[in-house]
Amino acid sequence: MGYLTDLFKEALVYPLSNIVTLIILGVLLTISKFPNVLSSFGVDVDFQLIIIFALISFVVSLFMDGYSLAVIKDAVDFNVSMPAFDIMKNFIDGVKVWVLKILYYIIPTIITIFVALLTGGVDAILNIFRFIGENQELLSNLNTPAELINAIPQEYIATFLTSLFITAIVAIILYIIFGLLYNIGLCRLAKYDSFNEGINFKAIINDIKAIGLGTYILWYIILFLIIFAISIVMGLIAAIPYIGIILLNLLFAPFIFLLVNRSLGLLYTKAEGYNG
Repeated sequence: MGYLTDLFKEALVYPLSNIVTLIILGVLLTISKFPNVLSSFGVDVDFQLIIIFALISFVVSLFMDGYSLAVIKDAVDFNVSMPAFDIMKNFIDGVKVWVLKILYYIIPTIITIFVALLTGGVDAILNIFRFIGENQELLSNLNTPAELINAIPQEYIATFLTSLFITAIVAIILYIIFGLLYNIGLCRLAKYDSFNEGINFKAIINDIKAIGLGTYILWYIILFLIIFAISIVMGLIAAIPYIGIILLNLLFAPFIFLLVNRSLGLLYTKAEGYNG
């Protein structure tokens, strides 16, 4: 516990060690979410502008993912200063991170879809929509959502809810497991600058053993509680008219971004000497 306490003390101070970098990251995040900023000022945003900024947001996310890899690597190497921006390398690394995410999360996604099919959830949804389509005139006279639900054959609803419950449990378990593996794979990608090391499952499992599964899970819990506490403050700040949404993206969002990646890199140092 003492190790994690020191880890989070350093990780919480880290984002404030270079205010210029923090603000630059915040500006990038603000630009990527500019339609939300405009909406907070009461400006109508047309569909074309949303599409344009969706593309900008994608480009920014690639850059941010690549920079996160640099933050993790510096933590693993015990560098105390923030990494300098390297636009080309950050973008290339961002592509690597995206591919790594796809490889790790495609398996739980496919299994989750399969479970939904196997438990009848998809068929239940199709039956519900088919019933609604065939009985529009009858359903148009209903006034509340409760009346609509009661009008739908209850076997469809029961099958859907049962499938939803089972699928949700399976999905949560799978995404937690693959999320734990992905984080360490991300650290290995950062440390060795090798995509193959990012999917070296044998080495990743050994790293988790070296860190300690209990320590790893406790890190997750503490990180969640810290982010939750910060989010409460963020919610209060965001409620401030006009300036709130700007402060949210300009300061709080990059703070959490740096906190998460720095703490993950520091956690991985516990596996040092055990990596293969």
